[in-house]
Amino acid sequence: MSHALIADLGGTNARFALVPIHQYEPLEIRVLPCENYDNFFAAAADYIENCSIGMDRIDAIVLAIAGPVNQPVIQFSNNPWKFTRDEVQSYFGDNKPVALLNDFDAVGHCLEILQPEDMLVVGDSSAVDPKGACWVVGAGTGLGISCVVPQDNGPNMVLPGEGGHVDLSACNDVEDDILKFLRTRHKRVSAERVLSGMGLENLYEALALREGIEKRLTAPEIGEALKLGNDPIAAAALEQFFVFLGRVIGDLVLSVESRGGVYIAGGIVPRYIKEILKSRFREAMQDKGRMKEFVSPIPTFVVMSEYPGLMGCACYASHLVSKA
Repeated sequence: MSHALIADLGGTNARFALVPIHQYEPLEIRVLPCENYDNFFAAAADYIENCSIGMDRIDAIVLAIAGPVNQPVIQFSNNPWKFTRDEVQSYFGDNKPVALLNDFDAVGHCLEILQPEDMLVVGDSSAVDPKGACWVVGAGTGLGISCVVPQDNGPNMVLPGEGGHVDLSACNDVEDDILKFLRTRHKRVSAERVLSGMGLENLYEALALREGIEKRLTAPEIGEALKLGNDPIAAAALEQFFVFLGRVIGDLVLSVESRGGVYIAGGIVPRYIKEILKSRFREAMQDKGRMKEFVSPIPTFVVMSEYPGLMGCACYASHLVSKA
């Protein structure tokens, strides 16, 4: 049986797996901390040396990368690794089809095979147009965004971009203060500055300062404080995180009428399902003035699958081999 080597290469971890061609459940998953390896090829060699099959049984390679992939030298947004497409092709062999996807392009391909039980509805509406455009949004080490257009034949069309780096806007005094605080540090404030692990830390620090407290917690420390329930600033930071997420998603829906729905992935939101369901996320998403009725029917889902990026790579590998 032929296999694809698939990998989801993020800012913090590189997730490797194998999958039989035309199957979509990743096997032999290993999560390798990027900081433990000088480059991608060292991590790939470690994985291949310790998996159950040799290179002779790997017929395709699909990599999901946390950064733009249409550049001469591929560099990660939050990771010092870099390489060229030719280097990847040469490493695995010129006779093997290789695909390099943006990490959220991979999640976009995951929508082709995602099952209803893999998703949780946030809001009142769950009706989607299966031929309608979709957005995939996910906060983790950074903020990933992709626009997905379903196709009648072949893989989903995923439109490239770096939407996580759009300008962030404010809609009230609290948000004004947050942006003023972040501008003193970064000059320009992108959505990723609040919608990421680093962003949650920024929100905590900014909200603490509004209370006259100079304090910054790491994202894991904020998570622990939320579990204990003894830190109102941590709770306020998470609530503001969901509000900003709603605002950004509402802006995306205004840009592309995504009747296929909005799918929230990434490492942060699935950890806080109870909190997002109680939050003002949908209220903020729909807070678009005269365009509220345009945005309100668009359904939003949290992707609960543990490895949607790998599933998307597996799906794309089947298209890749069929085309080869």
